[in-house]
Amino acid sequence: MASQKTKNDWNDESTSEISVTLLPLSTEQTPSVLEMVQGPGAPRNYELFRAEMVVGRAIDADVPINSTDLSRRHVLLKRAPSGQYSLQDLESRNGAYVNGVKIHSAVLHDGDSIQLGSILFVFHEGRAMS
Repeated sequence: MASQKTKNDWNDESTSEISVTLLPLSTEQTPSVLEMVQGPGAPRNYELFRAEMVVGRAIDADVPINSTDLSRRHVLLKRAPSGQYSLQDLESRNGAYVNGVKIHSAVLHDGDSIQLGSILFVFHEGRAMS
């Protein structure tokens, strides 16, 4: 008795082998860090763990720094979906400088220096852990 194939049966003649690489849903990454190298409490590291973080003199700032050189809300650090951070001056009294250049806003890169009054930071980009 011969068996009949239905349209749901696999046809060995039309199949081929493929290779699929699966990527993890998320990769663990070390957070980006603001390293305070000069200023009250230096040296000190601040992990950037939120999509938006305010640096300033206010007690409720995400990165609070007790210095009269800073405005209460001095700058905003903002993480893009790509993971890259930018720095925006929040109309501070003394301004914000990235690598010695006064900015209103700037995209940050690993090793950039950020000066807010007499306070000096170095920005360190987060890295994928291997």
